[in-house]
Amino acid sequence: MCDASLWDGIRADLRAAGWISVDVDLTVDSSIHAMAARALSNTEGPVVPIGFSMGGIVAIEMARQVPERIAGIALLDTNPGADLPERAAARPRQQDRVRGGELEAIVRDELKPVYLAAANRNNFALKSHLLSMAARLGDAVFVRQSEALRTRADNWPVLAGIACPALVACGAEDSLCPPEWHERIAASLPNAVLRVVERSGHMLPLERPDALRETIGELLSRVHTETES
Repeated sequence: MCDASLWDGIRADLRAAGWISVDVDLTVDSSIHAMAARALSNTEGPVVPIGFSMGGIVAIEMARQVPERIAGIALLDTNPGADLPERAAARPRQQDRVRGGELEAIVRDELKPVYLAAANRNNFALKSHLLSMAARLGDAVFVRQSEALRTRADNWPVLAGIACPALVACGAEDSLCPPEWHERIAASLPNAVLRVVERSGHMLPLERPDALRETIGELLSRVHTETES
């Protein structure tokens, strides 16, 4: 339930470095497979997927579908596995509540409290941004994305075949996708750098865009070096 404004903190740096950024539309489809296929069909040539949370799941699926096009990959606060049983069981209830007009309550009461680092939980502007993104996307998008997460495949085995430069990053206080998951992700990738960012929870692109700019810059430098060599 994040829109393109999630990346406002790093977009200018990408342009300044000469990279073309493309915002992938993850609002239309109700499966991770279809989201990845749409992303690939809307771009040409080598790509560097930068995927946050569900976007990271899509990025891994992109690498599974067309590994030869993936020049680098950034996996941020994410989970390559199938949906956890307790989360999969809760999603239909949440979907029904959203269909009944409770989107704001779901985001405010069930999602936001576990998204942010302790220092950011009273940040009114940040919490308002999260609510605004969800409100702009709306009920139908929530249901489609929730269903995509519920039915996703276990892509842990895919990681070993992603040989390109990889960045694995997460907030040190991410309780939704904790750092130990990212240690395992980085260990499963042949060419990965792990960054655990202090003073950030799950919402790394919004909580610490400064740190994210630096880590993404490091990844793109590695991609450029390997492409030129």
